[in-house]
Amino acid sequence: MRIPIHSGAGMASAKASDRTIVAVALVVCAAILAMGTFALLAADRVDTAARQRWAELVAHALDSRIGLLQRDLASFAHWDESVLRTAYFLDVDWVHRNFGKWLHNQANHDRSYIMLDTAVAYAAIDGEPVSAERATFDRRAILPFILDVQKVLAERTERDKAQAGAEIAGVAAPAFRAGYVRIEGRPALIGAIGITPDYGRVIEPEQMAPVAVSVQFLDERFLEDLAHETRIAEPALSPTPPTSSRNGVPIPFASKETEPAWLVWRPDTPGTALLRALLPALIATTVLLLTAATAVLWYARRATQNLAASEAYASRLAYVDPLCGLPNRAMLMRVLGDRLERLEAEGRKLAVFFLDLDGFKDINDTLGHHVGDVLLAEIGTRLKDLSIPGLLASRFGGDEFVILVPLDDVPGEVEAIGTLILEAVRRPMAIGGHALVVSGSIGATIAPTHSSEASELIRLADIAVYRAKAEGRGMLRAFEPRMEQEVRQRREIEVDLQRALRDNELTLFYQPQFSTDGHTVVGFEALLRWLHPSRGLISPAEFVPVAEQSGLISELDLWAVRRACEQAIGWGAGRVAVNLSPIDFRMPDLADAIWRILEETGFPAERLEIEITENLLLGNQPEAFASLTALRNMGVRIALDDFGSGYSSLGYLRRFRVDTIKIDRSFIQNIGKTDDAAAIIDCVVRLARALAITVTAEGVETREQLRYLQSVGCHHVQGYLLASPMPVSSLGRYLDQLRHARDHAVDRQPGK
Repeated sequence: MRIPIHSGAGMASAKASDRTIVAVALVVCAAILAMGTFALLAADRVDTAARQRWAELVAHALDSRIGLLQRDLASFAHWDESVLRTAYFLDVDWVHRNFGKWLHNQANHDRSYIMLDTAVAYAAIDGEPVSAERATFDRRAILPFILDVQKVLAERTERDKAQAGAEIAGVAAPAFRAGYVRIEGRPALIGAIGITPDYGRVIEPEQMAPVAVSVQFLDERFLEDLAHETRIAEPALSPTPPTSSRNGVPIPFASKETEPAWLVWRPDTPGTALLRALLPALIATTVLLLTAATAVLWYARRATQNLAASEAYASRLAYVDPLCGLPNRAMLMRVLGDRLERLEAEGRKLAVFFLDLDGFKDINDTLGHHVGDVLLAEIGTRLKDLSIPGLLASRFGGDEFVILVPLDDVPGEVEAIGTLILEAVRRPMAIGGHALVVSGSIGATIAPTHSSEASELIRLADIAVYRAKAEGRGMLRAFEPRMEQEVRQRREIEVDLQRALRDNELTLFYQPQFSTDGHTVVGFEALLRWLHPSRGLISPAEFVPVAEQSGLISELDLWAVRRACEQAIGWGAGRVAVNLSPIDFRMPDLADAIWRILEETGFPAERLEIEITENLLLGNQPEAFASLTALRNMGVRIALDDFGSGYSSLGYLRRFRVDTIKIDRSFIQNIGKTDDAAAIIDCVVRLARALAITVTAEGVETREQLRYLQSVGCHHVQGYLLASPMPVSSLGRYLDQLRHARDHAVDRQPGK
């Protein structure tokens, strides 16, 4: 009897295949288990690191509140007028307006006190005055801070007596003590500061100086401000340490004997969020690996079919953007062409939305391209997840996306869809430990209204994007035929501007800057003008943006600096101010270029003043700060133009000292019209004087405005009331007339 060897071999082969399948499955499962374990550990470490970073950030924010409290109190306490109104006689109404009510309205201080020795002389609760006898005053919590301040003041007095007759340089820092305590059982931040003269024009009284005290409870309003500053969610105070579901830091009470409390909030868990986002992909990968391994072993005879499927998959990848997972430009144009062909038969319309992210280049430059890539992938996911029927989102290139949406021809439909897209883009995202919020600008076209050709629809939408960015970004603009004409005009201006630089068609006008007496010229601002041979005078508002976009602005600004130095060399000691664009500070050799101009023209560096805008400091670019520092070191003055018109610059003034701030003309125009304009100007002048910064007010056009600026102590003024911009040919005659008028006024004074 013969035993068929083939059957045995077949069985062995089958068993070998089974063992191979089990081995492959075990290897795949082990790899997936290891990957899952690593992902869990990595997510936990990322979450732990995030909790620690947020705790450090919040703890630092609590500490910085003490510095803000000192700033608020010092603005009142280190003031000659405050000494007169408290130490020599207590002007309760004045103190309430400038201390109790002001602190409550401007800085959300809950309680304010003026202490004479250890007695309450003035009190305000929630911004309302309360008699000293009826005032709520927790002596146990507050008195130690007052005594510490009085001790410092007493030691300073003894030291001053011992150094009588010696010249003292500078002004002594205010005596200040602050800390977190419990007042009436409630956590609070308290600060105490001695009320002392600032410039020495008031004699300090012999008795103990008054002490100003302020209390801020850690209430809901305090927590909301802290949350807005640190971006934490659901902040609250807790008598117990935070649990695993909450993050928190202990309140840094001044006394260790104080009953503890914790500031807790809902923690940010980027690791867990990322793991949840990747979980479907991990599961899909597991199923794919198991299916592929089984198919290869059990269905080898279908290799050709699998090969065909692989080729189809590779073909699909040719139409998909690998970073965002969206259709790429090739796929977009293919789909758009197909839809345009069906539009006439369907009797419908198709909207093409061209989305361009705002400020994406800055994110790449400051945080790195890896962060930019993750951001683009997140934007792609959000666009893909929009619940809009028939939507197709694609990545067109770089930070540009094109979205196709069929329309139902409903009024306002395009604007509504654009709003949904912009809101999806604007949602905050956490990438690499950075909390990012980006916006987008959208240009929209409609087929067949604007065109029935794919590339033309996208070109026109791109033109509409340009308009959206020019009008402030973060908005949608539908294409209008006049936009295309404006693009052609901008191109013509760009070409003409290149010729104007070459043919010397540009000139400088000068607007004098005066001291607040309105007669003494202290300097000039150089203003660029373009006398076009056919169009006449072209406004800088029209050609400067074109110069910035085309890259001509740096050449234009350096030309203005050189021409101003050449023309003003013989104008005495007056300063000349020249505006520079933020784009100029991207030049690595900007400071060297200005130094060469000063050397070649012989113009003194201390007479040149460079005017910058808040936007330059807002970007916080290291190269910009390096150039500003180099300019100041060579003696060039730095002026902050249009102060207050954009983002608050107080923080940047502390980081980088400028020589001059120019109050924006919008505030000057509202003097006598709105109450807040005068208050803001007064605060700016006081701040600048405290920081030894010169203040120039722009846009002075009435005597009332000039008188008010004189009353608050503004240093310099500029505006059409005093002098309008004029060419250099008229400047000498104007100065002679001004000098003659001043001399004539002096001769007419009695006794002359």
